[in-house]
Formats: sequence, structure tokens, C-alpha cells
Amino acid sequence: MPSIAKNKEVWGAPSRWLQGGDKWSEWWGTPHAQWTGCLLPRVFPFLKGRILEIAPGHGRWTQFLEAHCTSLIGIDLNPSCVEICKQRFKNNANLEFKSNDGLTLPMVEDASIDFAFSFDSLVHAESDVVSSYVRELARVLKPGGVAFLHHSNFGAARYIVWENARRLILRRPHQAWRASTMSAAKMRKFAESAGMTCAQQEVVPWGTRWPLMIDCMSTLVNTPGGPSVVVENPRFMEEAAAIKRISSLV
Repeated sequence: MPSIAKNKEVWGAPSRWLQGGDKWSEWWGTPHAQWTGCLLPRVFPFLKGRILEIAPGHGRWTQFLEAHCTSLIGIDLNPSCVEICKQRFKNNANLEFKSNDGLTLPMVEDASIDFAFSFDSLVHAESDVVSSYVRELARVLKPGGVAFLHHSNFGAARYIVWENARRLILRRPHQAWRASTMSAAKMRKFAESAGMTCAQQEVVPWGTRWPLMIDCMSTLVNTPGGPSVVVENPRFMEEAAAIKRISSLV
């Protein structure tokens, strides 16, 4: 169970940031390929106005988000990540970066955000952290504002049944370190409790070693009482491989 303190320790270490975090896009080929082939098609209707990025790290996604915003604020638990982003994007006066406590967003004004985004970071956040962020998003998003959050579904997927086994087996995938208390179902409850709607969820595997649906991408809308659509996409990594093949031809 990754705690806030452990996440701060681990992701504050420079040795963790291979190629500035770009290495984590290798299944798609490059960050640019992953953005254009995987992420942009899922978020392009919402990219506008003032954007909040939760846990930008070293700016792997910020570099693409900045082209779509009037302004952006990146909030990260690690002061070292904040300083790196400040230097990386110092020539864009509409971007600002601040550190927080890993739970709340006191530096963001009420009803000031059009779109909130977090990818490949909150998978390490346990349910108490995600619940706190969802409550904060209900405060900072404008009415009808949207949040796209990539988070763990390991709480639902960690027990699997093998066809030839007579017992449940706990398998931890080689990517590991997913938050074990978080799931897609919990995200829907968190959104409802905060007065928002979890409009869509895409439950996916991550990596290629174990076919477990350990991750989820949730789209939250700051409007209460709307319907929720949950889609399971077991071919997510096949999509990644196809994007990598296509991007290598360009």
C-alpha cells in the first residue's frame, strides 16, 4: 500500500525518473505517440480553458496540455518535480506549478478549473487519497467541468481465478505498486458523494505479463445525478502495440 510519505520519498528520487519519465511510454513508443494515439482521442472534447494537472512529475503530459489551455496549474506532492517543471516551462507565463500535501488543493480557487487531468500518477494513490482529491475537484471545477483521472483498479482485480485452479490466487503484476484499496467502483461512489457524476470509466490491463484489469480511466463531470457507463477494454495493450508500430513508420 503506497503511502503519501512513501510516494513522496520514491518519486522525489532523481533515479526514478528515467529519461525524465519518458521511459514509461515505451509500450506506445514515445510520449508523443502515447499522447496522440491513446490520450488525446479520450480527452480532446474537454481540453480547454484553465487546466489543472495533478501530479505532473517532470512534465511528460504538461508539454502537450499547454497547447490546449489558456492557463495551467500543475500540483505535485514532490517539490523537486515542481522545480523541474518550473524550469522546463519557464518561458510560458500561463503555466504555474506548486507543491501540496498529497491530499488537497488549497492553492486552487473554487470553481476556477475547466478541465482536470492526471495520468500515470494516481495509480499509486490509495482510496483515501483519491477520495480527498475527488472532493477537492468538486470544489475547484466549474459547474459542468470535467476531470480525467487514471487510477488503480487493483482493489477489484487482484484476485483472479485460473481455469485449472480450485482456489483464488493473488497475483501481483510486474508493474506492481498499484494502490490495493482503490477500484473503479469506489471512484463512482466518491464522485456521487462529492455531488459529481462519474460519466464514463474504461477499465484496462497494464503491461503484458499478467492479463489483469488493474487500471481505470475515469471521466468525472461536476454535475450531480448523471448516468455512468463502464467499459472493460482487455485489448488496451494491443492498442498500445499498434500505436507503437504506426508511430515507428512516421
